[in-house]
Amino acid sequence: MCDEIKSESGQLLGRWDGRRAEDLMRELQRIMKSLKDSGSSEKLNPKDMPHRDQLPEDLIGFKAYRLWGCDANKMCVVGAKADRIESVEKVKSFSLIDHH
Repeated sequence: MCDEIKSESGQLLGRWDGRRAEDLMRELQRIMKSLKDSGSSEKLNPKDMPHRDQLPEDLIGFKAYRLWGCDANKMCVVGAKADRIESVEKVKSFSLIDHH
């Protein structure tokens, strides 16, 4: 699995090794700030994040809010600004409200 975080147009913007959700959150916030500060129109797509294979299968189609990635310890980076970390279990409990 590739560690590269790319924009929707394919520009390499950062990396994440899949180990810790905190690292992904910091890297995404750094990238978002850099894009905003530069006035770039580049966008990130949560579905194109590295290590997507760590996301439980039943959360692949999750649509209630942005789900950026899941680390090796089953902690997920979530939210439009990639500014929250929630356990897979918490995300799954929210998904039971029929947000798929």
